[in-house]
Amino acid sequence: MPGFELVKDLADLDHELSERVAEARRSADQKIENAQAEAKRLLAEAEAQIRRLAEEAKKQSAEENARLTEAARTKAEAEKDRLHSQALPNLQQAVKFMLAKVLP
Repeated sequence: MPGFELVKDLADLDHELSERVAEARRSADQKIENAQAEAKRLLAEAEAQIRRLAEEAKKQSAEENARLTEAARTKAEAEKDRLHSQALPNLQQAVKFMLAKVLP
């Protein structure tokens, strides 16, 4: 029966196509799952890198702050010493002047 054979061939073809579609869906689902896992891994890696960079920036900022603080302290100390050495000779002169005005 030629008609029966045609229907059987069409049914076989339909079944084969259904299997291919199902396999394609499974493959696509697996690829999506893999892509999501890779995206999750990359995101975690990026977040870790951001944390490392933030920590490094914080460390560098603290080091720079300490360096600037030390430089400012050293400069202030030098300025204090300079002013003290300038004022010391005048201090003796000022005391003599005040004593001369207070004590006749």
